[in-house]
Amino acid sequence: MSWSNYADTDACTDLLTYLVVSQLLRHSLTGKWLTAGHAVEFTHLWMYVNGPLDLLARVSLASRAQALSAQMLRVSKQLFDAKSLASAFVDSGRLDYRSPAVAEVHRVCMALVVSGLRFPESGIWCDAD
Repeated sequence: MSWSNYADTDACTDLLTYLVVSQLLRHSLTGKWLTAGHAVEFTHLWMYVNGPLDLLARVSLASRAQALSAQMLRVSKQLFDAKSLASAFVDSGRLDYRSPAVAEVHRVCMALVVSGLRFPESGIWCDAD
């Protein structure tokens, strides 16, 4: 089953990007990841600005965001440090896609959502038809 069966690929990519950047920012500031409750709140904030998204897609994306964040942090701590992430958000909590950190997260998220790649820490990213 591909993401196209759940929701718009762009919406899934954007929500995953938002959650991963949020995870990275929280981790850079506190050394801790978002709690499940925080992930739900961030998902609702994203939907308030961007519109609704299927519940199954939201849960699946939110459950993978932390593992993807940790993997990206292992690859480049410098790109995802507090200073780099400080400019990730602009007015109303929207992401600034001109930020190198946000652009890189978006690129990775798009590749994962579109291709249905496997993701070692969480098993299957999404099943292909």
